[in-house]
Amino acid sequence: MEKKIKNIHIIINPAAGEEEAILPIINLSMKEAGITWGAFITHQPGDGIKFAKAAVKKGVDALAVYGGDGTLMEAISGLIGSEIPLVILPGGSANVVATELGIPIDLKEACTLLGHGPSETKTIDVGQFDERYFITGISLGFGADLVKGANRESKNKMGILAYFLSAAAALKITQKTVYHLKIDGQKYELQGLTCIIANTGNLGFTKISMDKHIDISDGFLDVVILRKVNLNLLKHIAITLLKRERPHNLELVQHWQGKEISVSSTPQQTVQCDGEVLEKMPLHIKIIPGAIKVLVPKEKSKVID
Repeated sequence: MEKKIKNIHIIINPAAGEEEAILPIINLSMKEAGITWGAFITHQPGDGIKFAKAAVKKGVDALAVYGGDGTLMEAISGLIGSEIPLVILPGGSANVVATELGIPIDLKEACTLLGHGPSETKTIDVGQFDERYFITGISLGFGADLVKGANRESKNKMGILAYFLSAAAALKITQKTVYHLKIDGQKYELQGLTCIIANTGNLGFTKISMDKHIDISDGFLDVVILRKVNLNLLKHIAITLLKRERPHNLELVQHWQGKEISVSSTPQQTVQCDGEVLEKMPLHIKIIPGAIKVLVPKEKSKVID
């Protein structure tokens, strides 16, 4: 770790996790690391942004977040433009960002990054549209219906299984649409079932990426359109996930990278961003390279840098 952390604020989402007693674990970990800490509990949307901005104003050495990717994104939105490092204490059902960065899912193990290490800071990219930020990605159509169907109650009961059940239901209702894209000035128009604008490639429940070329620190957003669902798609996915190779089959999947992206669909589809369903279309999206510093295990940083 590059700088000794002595004072930290911890944002806690009480709705996250599996009903474990988290405060004793955090308290003991902070005591062992010699860190003074304060807890800030979220009660409604926007609290994470407010607490993160307060931490920046206070000038703490680091800001930790216990919760899922939604809570994490609020905190990141409040940290944009600051040099305060982010500490991720996973407490969600998927924990996509934590898994992407090799951060332990176990709370006690994640807390050791603050004390025993070895750890270091890594800069990651953040996406933006309008005045809003995102970390994992935006999806239209099937990808959004999947997230919409996996509500808080089902995720609490079934964990990641909720997403599989939601995927099966979403495939039944999703119809093909025409996507209108503009990627770094180049226009595209094609038909498909879902359009994903991704900043992370990790699936959250495994250490496997949906595409090894998608990197949270490469300064680009990845645009992926799934064009049809059939047996060949299952083979395509299997090769991508198991062999970490990207088969080139433009009849099934098309993939671009860009820094500024506009997207809309005809007819209009469901849109989600970092797990939250949106209403607005079209979207004008850009990437902010190296926007946030995150504390990560040193071994993982050497692998992905």
